Amino acid sequence: MESGLKVTKREKISYGLGDLGNNVAYGAMGFYLVFFLTDVAGMSPIWAGYLFMIIRIWNAVSDLIMGSVSDRTRTKFGRRRPYLLWGALPLGISFAMLWMVLDHQSMIVMLIYYSLAGILFSTMFSMVSIPYNALLPEISQDYDERTSISGYKMAFSFVGSLLSAMGVTLIVDTLYPGKTMYHISFPVMGAVLGVMIVLSILAAFFGTKERVQPKSDDSSDSIWKNLISLIKMKEYRFVLGAFIFNMVGFDIIMALYIYYMKYALKIADDISYIFMAVPLVCAVVATPFWVSLSNKLGKQKTYIYSAFYFLIPLVTCLFIPKGNIPLIIVMIILMGIGISASQVLAFSMLPDIVEVDELKNGTRREGIIYGTSMFLYKISSALMVAGVSAAMGIFGYVESQGNEIVEQTSLAVLGIRVLISVMPALCFLLSAYFVKKLSLGKETFEQIKKSIANTNSKEE
Repeated sequence: MESGLKVTKREKISYGLGDLGNNVAYGAMGFYLVFFLTDVAGMSPIWAGYLFMIIRIWNAVSDLIMGSVSDRTRTKFGRRRPYLLWGALPLGISFAMLWMVLDHQSMIVMLIYYSLAGILFSTMFSMVSIPYNALLPEISQDYDERTSISGYKMAFSFVGSLLSAMGVTLIVDTLYPGKTMYHISFPVMGAVLGVMIVLSILAAFFGTKERVQPKSDDSSDSIWKNLISLIKMKEYRFVLGAFIFNMVGFDIIMALYIYYMKYALKIADDISYIFMAVPLVCAVVATPFWVSLSNKLGKQKTYIYSAFYFLIPLVTCLFIPKGNIPLIIVMIILMGIGISASQVLAFSMLPDIVEVDELKNGTRREGIIYGTSMFLYKISSALMVAGVSAAMGIFGYVESQGNEIVEQTSLAVLGIRVLISVMPALCFLLSAYFVKKLSLGKETFEQIKKSIANTNSKEE
C-alpha cells in the first residue's frame, strides 16, 4: 500500500454496507431464531438450543475452512472480494429458508429441515463474512485508519442489527397482527430481509479495493498447523480471549432480549419494534464517541472503561419493574451505548494481529486469523447459547406453537432476568481482563510495521 494513502469516505461507506448485510442476517438469527423455534415452530427450549448449537458449530467449522480457502485464492478481483460477489445471492436465499413455517408438526421433520436450512445458511454466511472481515487489514495498514474503517464498519453493523431487530418485529408484530399470523409473517420477513442482504453485500464488492498484496510464498501449511501457530502467539491468545468473551456476552443478550421484552417487561407486541430499535440506534449514535475516545486513550484502556460501564445497565436488568416505560427506555439507552463500545473496540483490535503474525511467522494470513477467531468464538457461542436456552427450560419456560399464547411462570421470568444480566456481565469482565493483559498499543504497532518493512527491504 502506498505510504500516506488515505481511504476515501466513499470506500469506507461501501465497506461498511457489507457488514450491514452480514448483520441483518446474523442479527435476525441471533435475536429471533431461538424464539422462532420455540414460539412459532413449537420446539422446546432444550431442542431449540441444541439446534442452534448444531448450526453455530457448523458455522464455526466452515469459518475455519473459508479462512484458509480465501488466503489461497488468487483472482483479478483479489482474494477476498470475489466471495462477496459469488456468495451474496445464495446467502440471501438460504436466509429466507430459515424462516419457513412447516405444516408438518413432527419434531423429527422439523429438526431435519431446520438443521439443513441452518447448515446451508451457515455455509453461505462463512463464504461471505470471513473474506469480508479479512478484507479490512488489506484495505489499509494505518493504525488509526483501521480504527476509522472499523468505526464505519461497526456503525453499519449496528444499522444492520437495528434493521433486523426492528424490521422483524415491525413486520411480524405491527404490519401483521402479532402471534396469530406468525406462520405467514415470518416467511415474509425472511424474503424482505434476504433481498436487503444481497444488495448490501454486492455494494461492498463494487465499492472496495484490496491494496495490501500477499507475498508469493504464502504458507501452504494445513489448517490445523496454522491454528496451532496462531495459538502459540501470546498477543493472539489475549486478543482472542477478549474477542470471544465479548462476543459471547453480546450473543447471550441477543438470544434472550426478545424474551426479556415480551415476558419480563411485558412490552406490547405492536410497540415491541421500538424497544428492539432504541438500544441499536443509541449504539450507532455512540460509535463516533468511542472511536474518538479510543484515539485519545488507546483501544485497550477505552475498552476496559467501557466494559465496567456496561455493568450498569446489565445489573439494572435484574430489578427494573415491568411496565415502567420511562425507566425501561433509560435502561435500554444505556445498554445501547455499552453495546457500541463492545463491538467497535473488539473488532478494531483483531486486525492488528495480522502484522504481529507477519513479523513472527513471515506471512500474512488474514483469512486464517479471522477464520480461526470466528471458529473458536462460534464454538464458544454455540455452547453458551445452548446452555442458556436449556437453562430457560430448567427455570420452567414453556414453548408455544401456532396461535397458542402461554403465560410464563414467575420463576421462568426470573430465569430470563438472571440469564440476560449475570451471564453477559461475567463475559464482559473476563473480556476486559484479557485486554488488560495485552500489550499492543499504537507505538508498539508502529514499531512492528517498521520491523516488517525493514525485513522486506532486505529480502528484495
